[in-house]
Amino acid sequence: MTPTSCLPGRGWYPCAEQSIAALYALHPDPEGAAADIVRSFAAAAFPTPAESENGASNVNAAFLSRFLFVLGEVGLRPLVHVEGLARAVRRARVDRDRKATESAEAAAAKGDDNSEEAALAAALGQGSVSEDLHLDNSRELAETELLAFKAAKGVGKGIVAAYAPVIVALCGHPAVAEGHALLRGAALAALSRLMAIDGVFCEEHLALIFTRLRRESDRGTRAALMVALGDLAFRFPNAVEPWTQHLYGVREWGNSLHDSDAGVRQHAVTVLAHLVLNDMMKVKGHIAEMARCLEDPDPRVASVARLLFHELSRKHGNPIYNLLPDLLSRLSGDDQLTPDVFQKIMTRLLGFIDKDRQTESLADKFTNRFAEAALASTPKPARDVAFCLSQLSLSDKAFKKFMDGWKMYEPALYDKEVYAALNGVVAKAKKSYGGKSKSADGADGAKQQVEEFEQKMNAAHVERYESWRTQKRAEGHVFDDDYEERLKAAEAQALAEAEAAAKEAEEEAHPLGPLDGETATAENPEAEQAEEAEEADEEDEEEEEEEEEENDENDPEPSPAPAKKTSKRAAPKAKKATEAVKEEAPTRSSRRALRANR
Repeated sequence: MTPTSCLPGRGWYPCAEQSIAALYALHPDPEGAAADIVRSFAAAAFPTPAESENGASNVNAAFLSRFLFVLGEVGLRPLVHVEGLARAVRRARVDRDRKATESAEAAAAKGDDNSEEAALAAALGQGSVSEDLHLDNSRELAETELLAFKAAKGVGKGIVAAYAPVIVALCGHPAVAEGHALLRGAALAALSRLMAIDGVFCEEHLALIFTRLRRESDRGTRAALMVALGDLAFRFPNAVEPWTQHLYGVREWGNSLHDSDAGVRQHAVTVLAHLVLNDMMKVKGHIAEMARCLEDPDPRVASVARLLFHELSRKHGNPIYNLLPDLLSRLSGDDQLTPDVFQKIMTRLLGFIDKDRQTESLADKFTNRFAEAALASTPKPARDVAFCLSQLSLSDKAFKKFMDGWKMYEPALYDKEVYAALNGVVAKAKKSYGGKSKSADGADGAKQQVEEFEQKMNAAHVERYESWRTQKRAEGHVFDDDYEERLKAAEAQALAEAEAAAKEAEEEAHPLGPLDGETATAENPEAEQAEEAEEADEEDEEEEEEEEEENDENDPEPSPAPAKKTSKRAAPKAKKATEAVKEEAPTRSSRRALRANR
C-alpha cells in the first residue's frame, strides 16, 4: 500500500482493493489508518514546488491514478463497514429476542405471574421498532461524521470530502478526458464512489457522469460507468429517476444498450434487468430498448434480455401484457429494425400471453389500431399490426369481434402482406370457430360464416388492390410486374398476327388464289431458271428498243414499226418456269404458313 509499489500496470489495483478491505476488517481504528494512507498517496501524486522541478506539470500519471483509486475506496469502505456493523447489531437483537421468548415460555410453564405479559411482549416484538429507528439514526450519524461533505455543527469536514473538488475538476478537464485511459478510468471510478456516499453530491454530478459515458472511448471504462450508474440507481433511486431515458439509451446520452462493443451491451442489459426485476426502476415504455436486445447479434446479450422478459411474465399481473401496445408502437416506428427482426421480437413477446381474456383485449386493441395505420403514407404500420394480430390464438368471442371490426382494417386490404396476415387469422378460425357449439347445425353455420367472411375479405382485397394500383400508375409509379403484363400482351399480339398470317397463307395456297413468284424462285431451282428466262426476255426487248431508236434517228422518214420479236431462247424457258411454279404452289403456301407461325 505504497505509491511507489513495484507492481506494474493494472495488477496493483485489485491488490490495493483487498488491502483496504482487510484494513477495515482487522484494524481497531480503520478510519485513522485510512486517512494516513490517503495523505501519503496525495503527497506522492501532488509534489510540492520545492520537490518538483517544473511545478504542477511534473505530476506523475501513475501516482495520480493510484491516489484517485485509493481515495474512492477509502470513501466507499466506511459505508460497507457501517452496514456490516448494523447487520451485526440486528443479529444480536434477534438472538436476544429469541432467548427472551424462550425464557418467557419457560417461566409460563412454571406458573410465574409475569410470564404471560413477558411472552406477549416478546411475541409482539415490543421495543424492536424503537431499536430499529435508533439503529438507523446511529448509522446515518456515523456516515455523516466519517464522510461529511459539508461542515456542520459539531461535525468536521471529512478527508475524502476535502479532495472531492479535485476529482470533479479532473473528470471535467479536457487533458484528462483525452489523456491516458487508466488515469481517466481511475478519476471516473473515484467520482462514482463519492457520488454513492452523498445524495446531494450525486444529483449535482449525474450530468457529468452521463457526459463522460457518452464521450468515453475505452470500452472497459464505459462498462464500469454503467455498473456504477446501476449502483447509484439502487442507492438513490429518486435522484437517478429523471435520467431514466438516458440510462436506457433513448437519447444521445448513455447509449450503452446501443454500444458497438458486446461486453458493454451485456453489462448494460444486466444492470437494467437487475434494477427492473428488483422494482428499483419503473417499467416504462423505455423498455422497448431492452426488447431490441432480444435479437442482439451477441448471444450473451440476447440471453440476458430473454431472462428479463421471462421473469417479468412470471410477476403478478404479467406486466408484459400492459407493455405490449406501447412496445408495438415504439418498435414499429423504429426505422433501424428490419421487418424480420421486428417479427421475431414480437413473436417472442406475444408468446407470453396465454390467457383468453388478455388475448381478447389485445386483439381488440390491435384491431382498433388499423384505423390509424391504414391512413399512414406507407403500409408498414398496417403490416406490423396485422402480423401481431396473426400471432394471437383468437377464441370464438375474439374472432367475432374481429369480424365486427371490418371497417377498421378493410381500407388496409390493398396491401398483399396485410391481406396474407389477416387471411392467416381466418385460416386459424376455420379450425376452431364454432367448435364449442353443442349442435351440429351450429358448428356448420359457424363454418359457413367463416367461409363467407373469407370470400368477402378476398373480394375486398382484389378491389382495393386494383384501385390502389390504378391510383399509383396515375401518379407515375411503375410496378415490378408491369413488365410481365406488357410481355404477356406482346405475346398475345404476336400470336394473333401469326394466326392472321397463317390464314392469309391458306388463302394464297388455294388453286385459284394468287401466287408469290419470289418465294418460289428463292426456294426452287426450276423457278430460278424461269426467272432468268424472264430477265433474258426483258434484256432482248430493251436491245430491240434501242436499235429502233437509233434507226429512227438515222432515217429521215418514219418507217413502220417492225413486228415484235420473240426471243427464241426465252420462250421455252418461260414455258418451263410456268409449269414449275404451278407444281410448287402447294409447297410455297405451306412454307409461307410455317414462316408466319414462327
